[in-house]
Formats: sequence, C-alpha cells, structure tokens
Amino acid sequence: MKQKELKKLNNRGITLIALVITIIVLLILAGVSIAMLTGENGILTQAQNSKKETERANIIEQVRLDILEKQTEKEGENITSGELEEILKKYFSNEEENLKDIIAGTTEEGEETKLISKEDETIKIDLSEIYNGDIADGGTTPEGPQPTPEPEPGGSLETTDNGVIEIKWLKDDTYNVSETANAPIIKSDLPTNTTMKLVHYDGSGNVVDGADYEYKEGSGIADNTSSKWANAEVTIDNVKSYFVWIPRYAYRIIYFDTRYNKEAYLTNGNTEGIIGYSDSRGIVDKDGKKVDGVASTTSINVGDYFKVHPAFMDDSSNSYSNGGWNEELPGIWVGKYESSLVNKTNSGNIITDDRTTGNIIVDSTNNTDKAIAVQPNMRSWRNITTGNMYTSAKAYSTNLNSHMLKNSEWGAVAYLTESKYGRNGTEITINSSGDYITADAGISANPEQSSTGNETGIYDLRGGAYEYVASYYSGSTSSNLTDNGSQLVNETEKKYVTAYTGTNESTDYKPGDATYETKRWHDDGASFVSSNIPFFRRGGDYFDGSGAGLFNFSRGDGSGFSNFSFRVCLAVK
Repeated sequence: MKQKELKKLNNRGITLIALVITIIVLLILAGVSIAMLTGENGILTQAQNSKKETERANIIEQVRLDILEKQTEKEGENITSGELEEILKKYFSNEEENLKDIIAGTTEEGEETKLISKEDETIKIDLSEIYNGDIADGGTTPEGPQPTPEPEPGGSLETTDNGVIEIKWLKDDTYNVSETANAPIIKSDLPTNTTMKLVHYDGSGNVVDGADYEYKEGSGIADNTSSKWANAEVTIDNVKSYFVWIPRYAYRIIYFDTRYNKEAYLTNGNTEGIIGYSDSRGIVDKDGKKVDGVASTTSINVGDYFKVHPAFMDDSSNSYSNGGWNEELPGIWVGKYESSLVNKTNSGNIITDDRTTGNIIVDSTNNTDKAIAVQPNMRSWRNITTGNMYTSAKAYSTNLNSHMLKNSEWGAVAYLTESKYGRNGTEITINSSGDYITADAGISANPEQSSTGNETGIYDLRGGAYEYVASYYSGSTSSNLTDNGSQLVNETEKKYVTAYTGTNESTDYKPGDATYETKRWHDDGASFVSSNIPFFRRGGDYFDGSGAGLFNFSRGDGSGFSNFSFRVCLAVK
C-alpha cells in the first residue's frame, strides 16, 4: 500500500477514536446533568417542593378568607359545621363523610385525618392550620345557674392537657430560692442615642416615669389582686419601645387527670387526680417513674424537684441545646408587643403594609432611616422572612443584647403567665384584630389580652399575628431552611438561636419551651416542626380562634407572609 493511502487510514482511525471518546464524555455529562436536575436534591425537585409550599400557603390563606367572609355575613357569629364543610369542599377532595369526621374531630383509626388538596393530592393540610374557632352548632347556652360539671374521663401523661404550673423565684443569678422576684435590671452605660428607664401606667393607661411593680400571687383577672410586672421604656434615635421584665425562676408542672381536678387544686389545693409531674426528673408519673416514649430530661433541682427555667441558665457547656444563654441571667426583658417597622423621623408612620416594604433588614448599614418600634396601636411588622426578622432584631441594640425571641424565652413568658403570678390558669383573651394592630388598639381598653390582666403585662401573645421564634429543626433537608433562615443557621453565637435535632415532639421537645409539656392546654393548636417546614411559630393567628394561645406551637417555612411577625428580647445584666 502506498504511504499516502496508509496515512489517510491512520487519520480516519484517529478520527473514529476521538468521536467515540467525545460521545462517551457527552453521555457522562448528560448523566450528571440529569442527576442534578431530577435527583432527590436536584434543581427540578427543589423547585417542585418550593412550588408545593407556595401552593399550600395559598390554599390556607384562601380558605381563611372564605371563612372570614362567611363570618362577616353572619355579623361575627361563629360558622356552623355545615358552612365550614361547604367551604372546604371547594378546595379539598376528601369524601363527604370524611370531611364531617375531620371537622367533628371523630376520625377513626386508619381514616384520613388531613385535608387533601384538589389541585395536588400530595398536599395535605391539618384543619387546625385553617380554623380552630368554635362551631356554632348546638344552640345557645341555657340561662340560669348550671350544675357543677362531672369530672371528665381520666387523662394520661401521653395527653398532658390538664396541668398547673408552680413557680419559685431565684435570687440574683443563683440557684437559691427567694421570697421575692429579682428587681428589674436597667442598663445606664449606653450610647448617647439610647436610653433605658423604668415606667409604669396611671389609671388611664398613660405611661408614667418611675417604678411601680409587684410580682405577687393573685386571682389572674383584671382587679386589684393582679400581679404588676415591671416595665421599661427604651428610646433609640427618638423611637420609643416598651419591654416587660421576666424575673429568674424555677418551675414544676403538676398534671391532673381532668380539668375538674385541676380547677379544684387551683381553688382549694385539692390534690385528688394528680397523675404526674414535669420537673427536674423529666416527665414522670405520680410515683416518679419515667413515662415511656417521653424524653427523660434532667435539670438542676432547687428543692421539691423545681427546675431552673432554661431561658435564664448558662447553657454554654451544652452548646446552647436547651435554649439558654452564655451566663446565668437574673431575668430577661421581653417586647411588650409584637414588633412594628417605622420611619425614624416619624415613629407613627407605619410602613409595613405591603410585602415588598416589609421584607427588609434594618441595621447599621441597611435601611438606616427605618427602625423597630415596640408600641401599642401599631400594625405589627409582617411580610418578612425569618432570617430578616432575626438580623433586624439582633441589630436593634447590641448594647442591650437584643435578639429575636427564642422558643425557650416564649416558654418563660408562657409559664409565668399561666402561674399564680400571672393569670392563674385563666386563658388570656385573644387579640382579634384583623388589621394586626398591637394590643388590639389600646392597653387600657383590653387589659384581659395581657399576661397579667392589666396594663403591666405582655400583649399579643394570643392572636394578632403568628410569631416566628429563633428556633428551628437543624436536620431539615428543605431549601426553606437556608433560603428563608440562613442567618439563624449560620449564626456563630449560638446563644441567640436554638436548634432542634428531631421532629418528634415527645422526645425532641426542650424543657420549658411550652410545646410537649403543655400540649393542647386551653385547647391551643399543636404542630411540631418537620423537615420541610422547619421553623417554629407561636401564639396563633387572630383567625385561629380558640386554637390560638400561649401554648400554641406550629411550624412555618420561614417565608414572609401577611400574618407572620416576631418579638424582640433583651438579655441585660
């Protein structure tokens, strides 16, 4: 063969080999691309998950609007089960009998207990996320004196919904029991643009300089026996905000088999019907034995098994897993109202009416003309992601260790409110403002909406807006965790956040966080965090009716919605 022809054959061989290699490389790249697009964590999968969460939120909001419209037609009266069923039929594909059972709370074992979306059957929603109000069926309550109710069927420690919280004050930052609550801490060494002072309220509910407080046992209703909690006014760049002092304490919970026996204990100390405790031993039965299937937590015993509330404890040795701080605290200051967003030049100019304006960060470099305000008769700050809430709350005042309220701190407020130093087992009245007005427009007009039954307490704890707290499920694989709350996840100072490592409320709750320990108290809603919905929210929305409350806990994806707000806390020592 001629040399020229042999060279042509060699070139063709090389070209074929190159072609084969190219095809192989392209196949490999195609496989990688397909995996990136369609895998468990692929782009398409994540986009689909995000779309579902949006669709889910839209369904909930639309159903709520339909229910509100129906209530408006009825001039504020509760809707009937039939009316609720007709609304649900528009959005959900459950069979008629199943819908009736879900509404009545009588679903049998094996029967579907969630509402199934007509648009996408993989989207399932708890009725409690849509409506927890009373149903009008059954007629009106008869007039005249009623007979004393018979005790309810016996309870168990797997349904700890009948309990009493008892409190012991602790002296300064120690574990020593005290007869009186710690005096509030007022910080004076502050920048020139910041002041902090004690205030109280006159007979008309006006703010007056000076101290007038008394943490005492009382009836829990709006009368002269009510406890008075200490209040402070913080002014930063001429914008005033108000905070309430929660003194350091230890607690224990006594569980009863019925509400009847719980009330008897509160009234005359009758101990009949005690079935167990939550204390320094964990949740135990009346003989002190651990309850199966419930986390066995322990804490420092300050006598009679009372345990120090974690919100006040040095938790650094535990990597802040209990929701504590980096030192022992004599108390904390908690925002008296849900947070609002205002212009500094005019703190009455509320600027959170739309989603675009609300979802911002306010700190020393961003939106410096705006500020957080904690005041009554304001629209709460909504339409903001959990991460932006967190950053803005932390930037409110570094000198006062400001931060977004954590689950443990919500629990510290809830337990003190439920005790004899607060409402003494009486549920606070709901803030039913559909415009999300803090304190429902006035503290004197609505004292029963506070944690004390008077102007000195904390407002908006039940109803108003849902409140996100700086607590989340760290094992979440959903993009919601980082898309909406990266600031919490990436926080290096872990005292400001609490990471939950599981999604089982009976084993993954934290003592004092007002979740499993007080589940369903006052019939409040209960829904623990999950992988796809990793952030805790508290209090309930104004629309939740009886399901809203101090002990309401639910979950959210962290995105900015028109009914989600937050609260600021100060750790001053």
